[in-house]
Amino acid sequence: MTDIEKETVAELRASGLGYGSIAERMSLSINTVKSYCIRNKLVVRKSQIVCLECGKPIVQSYGRKVKKFCSDACRIKWWNHHTGLMKANAVCAHCGKSFHGRGSQKYCSHDCYIAERFGKANVS
Repeated sequence: MTDIEKETVAELRASGLGYGSIAERMSLSINTVKSYCIRNKLVVRKSQIVCLECGKPIVQSYGRKVKKFCSDACRIKWWNHHTGLMKANAVCAHCGKSFHGRGSQKYCSHDCYIAERFGKANVS
């Protein structure tokens, strides 16, 4: 690739185009465009990502999971104020009671877990 082609690829990638679109526009192989972009860490510029709690801009690391919070303190504060987003209407797999669960929680209490696991009678 020439220097002009490299600059054009960088501009098109920064504007949000994918590898296929760039390759088609410039009559290059998609693999050439993809390897050049990856080698030079040319990523699509999305709108700036900000912390869900405080609104500060978050610096994203290339090739990492997208961050939602700028710090652990903001993450904890946000979840403490948004407990309603947790699994709300979970039903206990043992006694059938409705309870406020977290994630993949299956039982309303430790007693129900023990009863289900070891076959004890239904716990009230």
